[in-house]
Amino acid sequence: MEQSRRKRPHLERVLLVAGMQQAGKSTLLRRMFVDPRLGTGGTIPTAARIPLISLSRERCLFVRISSPHERGETLNQFFKKLDWTMRRAWNQFWRFNFACAMQPQATQTTPDLVTICVEIQRRLWPERVRVVQINPRQDNQPGTLLNQNEIDQLRRLEVEVLTVDGRQPAIQDQNPNGLLLADFFDFT
Repeated sequence: MEQSRRKRPHLERVLLVAGMQQAGKSTLLRRMFVDPRLGTGGTIPTAARIPLISLSRERCLFVRISSPHERGETLNQFFKKLDWTMRRAWNQFWRFNFACAMQPQATQTTPDLVTICVEIQRRLWPERVRVVQINPRQDNQPGTLLNQNEIDQLRRLEVEVLTVDGRQPAIQDQNPNGLLLADFFDFT
């Protein structure tokens, strides 16, 4: 009961990187950290969990590398974990931003991406939501893209949808798309 009365920060932006397993979702999310504004000095984190990132005195970013589909979470489990993280962040931050890997299609326990976006809008009321599809994948294979009906449903929710090339760069030190994703969390 006490926990349900605790406050949580305002959800500003949600970035969902969408692709099936091995598409390169976590690689793409990690590449955001080439942007020095994310506090790692341009070093890409390799840990399984990325600590809460301070974007300013009142604003933070939570990056979740694994999708709820891959963890076998139900929709309620996914939101319970997100709510818990947001409530913990309330001690330091008033504004919360979230980036997460997602699969576009439903699994046995987790619904499809459109349903998750509907629930994010209904439960959390973020200012902006962006879905980034990966095509081609990091292994140069075609990505699993949302169909036109699914994109139309997301647009009715005012969800931004874009597609990025997830292939690995020929030059090892290049980090394509990292800054593109990080820019979504630039509030200057």
